Amino acid sequence: MTLADAACQWNLVRLGILVWAHCGTHPRTDDTTPTYESFRLCSRPRVDGLYRRRRPMENRIVRAVRGKGRAMAAAILPLSFATVDGAHLAAVPVTPGPRGPQTTEQAAIERQPICIGSAVRSAGTLSDVLYYRAEARGDGHVSVGYFAFFSEERPWGNNWLTWTVVPALAVDLVYSRALFVGPGVQRAMYGAGDVEGVEVDYDVEADGLLKVDHAVADDRTERPITLTRGEAYALDPDRPTFYSEVWSHQLGGRSVRSRSDLAYVRCYEGDAIRPLPESVGRAFRVEGRAGPAHVERQGGRRLD
Repeated sequence: MTLADAACQWNLVRLGILVWAHCGTHPRTDDTTPTYESFRLCSRPRVDGLYRRRRPMENRIVRAVRGKGRAMAAAILPLSFATVDGAHLAAVPVTPGPRGPQTTEQAAIERQPICIGSAVRSAGTLSDVLYYRAEARGDGHVSVGYFAFFSEERPWGNNWLTWTVVPALAVDLVYSRALFVGPGVQRAMYGAGDVEGVEVDYDVEADGLLKVDHAVADDRTERPITLTRGEAYALDPDRPTFYSEVWSHQLGGRSVRSRSDLAYVRCYEGDAIRPLPESVGRAFRVEGRAGPAHVERQGGRRLD
């Protein structure tokens, strides 16, 4: 978050507090009371240093403005807290150092480009590295499970939860965050950040190169679905692309017809694709997350 973003968020919070303080908390006083105890009096015209009595029409206008001010404060306060960046709670794996020795099979996997994207704007940024687990199967195929790490999972973005405001506030209040600023239920249940997975099944060609056969990813309802080779390459003829259609980042999207329709996309290849270290797996509790990526449970020969 930049300094300008922080200043903007702080100003929103201040605005909400000020509106609430001036429009909702000052005591009511008589229209003739010449004191500063009321915002209503503060807004009263002055004549020669004295407050003059309002006419009935003025009183109705002031009451209407005060009512709208309270409503505005009720809207601004939660929205201002919802804009808090939450960088202190966001988490992705630390970018690793230089790649060590790799096997022939690992080199083939890491040469294969993979793109991860989203059809909707949503909270959370992708990590610099796409991690994987891999197994060689007895049928001549190689299954690779890719783990995409997002810094956070929050409902804000181009989606109906945000458009209608209240559902997004409710989710952010409890699930994503505790009172907007602390770790929420999501952190307690699943761990830091957000981890989504996709399994890609490769044919191994005679020269050792890998050819995508099909893929498995979660759809928007977190049910695993099979994506054909054609669907994997639908947006990019050279690189399989897996994308989300929801704020919670599941990668089984199918609705987009053009790469340019994606809100964002990031492609990984070579040194940006690494075997998943045990330390990262423990830190982010991946054993209970990113279901489709857990190819190690198929009983083949581990390659990572």
